[in-house]
Amino acid sequence: MELLTFGGDESNSSQWGEVHGPFMKEELVCQKQNLMASKGIFMNSDPLKYAMPLLMIQMSVIIITSRLIFRVLQPLKQGMISAQVLTGVVLGPSFLGHNLTYMNMFLPAGGKIIIQTLSNVGFVIHLFLLGLKIDGSIIRKASSKAILIGTASYAFPFSLGSLTVMFFSKTLGLPSDVISCTSSAISLSSMTSFPVTTTVLAELNILNSELGRLATHCSMVCEVCSWFVALAFNIYTRERTLNSLYALIMIVALLLVIYFIFRPLIVWLTERKTKSMNQKDVVPFFPVLFFLSVASLSGEAMGVHAAFGAFWFGVSLPDGPPLGTELAAKLEMFASNLFLPCFIAISGLQTNFFQITASHEHHVMMIEIILLITYGCKFLGTAAASAYCQNQIGDALCLAFLMCCQGIIEVYTTIVWKDAQVVDTECFNLVIITILIVTGISRFLVVYLYDPSKRYKSKSKRTILNTRQHNLQLRLLIGLYSVENVPSMVNLLEATYPTRFNPISFFTLHLVELKGRAHAVLTPHHQMNKLDPNTAQSTHIVNAFQRFEQKYQGALMAQHFTAAAPYSSINNDVCTLALDKKATLIVIPFHKQYAIDGTVEQVNGPIRNINLNVLEAAPCSVAIFIDRGETEGRRSVLMTSTWNNVAVLFIGGKDDAEALALCMRMAEKPDLNVTMIHFRHKSSLHDEDYSDMSEYNLISDFKSHAANKGKVHYVEEIVRDGVETTQAISSLGDAYDLVLVGRDHDLESSVLYGLTDWSECPELGVIGDMLTSPDFHFSALVVHQQQGDALDLDDSYKLPALEHQKIGDTVMPQRFSTEEGFTTIDLGKY
Repeated sequence: MELLTFGGDESNSSQWGEVHGPFMKEELVCQKQNLMASKGIFMNSDPLKYAMPLLMIQMSVIIITSRLIFRVLQPLKQGMISAQVLTGVVLGPSFLGHNLTYMNMFLPAGGKIIIQTLSNVGFVIHLFLLGLKIDGSIIRKASSKAILIGTASYAFPFSLGSLTVMFFSKTLGLPSDVISCTSSAISLSSMTSFPVTTTVLAELNILNSELGRLATHCSMVCEVCSWFVALAFNIYTRERTLNSLYALIMIVALLLVIYFIFRPLIVWLTERKTKSMNQKDVVPFFPVLFFLSVASLSGEAMGVHAAFGAFWFGVSLPDGPPLGTELAAKLEMFASNLFLPCFIAISGLQTNFFQITASHEHHVMMIEIILLITYGCKFLGTAAASAYCQNQIGDALCLAFLMCCQGIIEVYTTIVWKDAQVVDTECFNLVIITILIVTGISRFLVVYLYDPSKRYKSKSKRTILNTRQHNLQLRLLIGLYSVENVPSMVNLLEATYPTRFNPISFFTLHLVELKGRAHAVLTPHHQMNKLDPNTAQSTHIVNAFQRFEQKYQGALMAQHFTAAAPYSSINNDVCTLALDKKATLIVIPFHKQYAIDGTVEQVNGPIRNINLNVLEAAPCSVAIFIDRGETEGRRSVLMTSTWNNVAVLFIGGKDDAEALALCMRMAEKPDLNVTMIHFRHKSSLHDEDYSDMSEYNLISDFKSHAANKGKVHYVEEIVRDGVETTQAISSLGDAYDLVLVGRDHDLESSVLYGLTDWSECPELGVIGDMLTSPDFHFSALVVHQQQGDALDLDDSYKLPALEHQKIGDTVMPQRFSTEEGFTTIDLGKY
């Protein structure tokens, strides 16, 4: 054996050469002891010749390069995995690594072993987290449509790809090693991993869309199919010896121990710590790490990768909070963000474009053609099965593209196969390159073709104004993030004056950020997991509204839902539920929370993005609620004080008319003081020409109420410009509990002159933005009427005529019949 050295005194610390291994020639690395830390450059010691400094340099370069490449690829909607693989390609022998001096400095043989070992530990933990986020029961929730599509997505490419290999083998006489390589590549190309699919869906902000839910179930079915085929193939190809049988029995025993011993112990410890410390976010962190190490080590001892035991240990544990959320928060930072990029980049470092082009084998093009045929069959099989299930053509194509996306699981499998000599270097390079190209094109086309909001972007929009004009029932969808949002929302419902002859239907939606689980959830409250801490908070919210509902029995009908999804796409759940329940108005909290002294206590940026997304695509009117209930010193939901004084600011426009239509309903409540403050310019005092007659009629109706009811008031504020408008609004002081205002106005109106030049929160409009100032101590409701055609009349939702009701009649109107559609959302069809 000839050992090679790198010049200099310290170069003798690392020596390497080639030796004969079990499969092929391999590198043997010899290193001296005490090479952990450098003495420093002032002692003429090169830090890159020592393990610790070299490892820090390698990790830093890989992470920074991957982030830069990810930034470049963002306009093409590429994922971080693709950027990390390309990082390895750039830093490896395909580009920079073609320079031997650079490779000997950045990735010497000894340094490569260290970073590979550390990154594999990070990958094992990352795969544990992927398994932890999987709800094993989701496979039981898959519909027949998802089972058919998922099965076809695997069966078509696997069977037709195998037939293609057999055809080429018979006609062209492919060597046995090429057949073995392409057979493995076909099984890899046919699979679609559930964790990869959910990651792609989350990155594209369509995890909780209609297509996202279907793709989630289809990928799970497809992955199960690949497990069964792999198991059958493994049993068939194993040597018929007792050792092989023992190995298989031990693997099954490991899975049983994980599920029936490790899982109950961790669940028991979690419940014990939660009860003893009275905290719901406390998990047995160190016992989990211990069992994770045991499961990984057992997997290695039985001849499978350590990630096998880690993954199935994660699958066995309950997903979501508290366990999944806390473990993800503690482990993802260093496992997924620090070590995983190195693991993925190493796959790129092993890719060499020059080795492909310089190959003397004439089967490179043939292997690539077989891979592309397999992906083509996967696309066609998925699209055909989806079309057979009566999905729209556009959705069928997008689903097919999503099922072609691959990621960390496939890259990991390819690396394991390369290390086990299942695939050679040439085939490994082709598989990695093909995964990059197919996944990159598929992701880009999904973003280009699929719009998750198209389902609720209808021409007609439900509005409060049309509801009032056509005597339709008022239906409210109330979004909440925590129990603190409940008191003022209850007051808002009470102010809308529900009666037996003018009932209200409302739907509460508890919005929870998705943490610790892979798939999004939109479910009625009574179907939630009782062990989930979010269930406890949702129960508090539901109990408060049920207490209020009992007060207005027969005049209110409520349903309660919980949505767990990434905040970047949770607006899809809000709009989907609003469309499904034919909501008239969506009420969502403002992203700023106010302290008891009126100052801003907390600013939540993601909630602001949710509000903007809902405003853009909602199928009905939207109201953003600026809650200052805390400034009144409320102690609890059940002891909240009711509102006595409500005002509506009217400048003109459809949004102001929408706010006034809601206020007109409040004016029906006998013990509520309602005031309309109409801002008019001095030049328009004698001009009653309204561009919209409905607006004129609405103002006339309110004036009639003001003339006939002592607690309804109409006030005109004569102003000349925006300065006087601001002064008039500032003079409101603490006279009101709630102020309603439209979001958009006629920006050319003289009443707003000088106010349109600045706005901190454009989603509230000019006046609404003004009301967020700490100078005001009342709550505000900023209403926006979605632009669309007139509402299609629906006789089944008309209110009963009042003349047919007798005074004192206690019979509930037929508005709350089963025909009204108060059923749970059927997510099974997805």
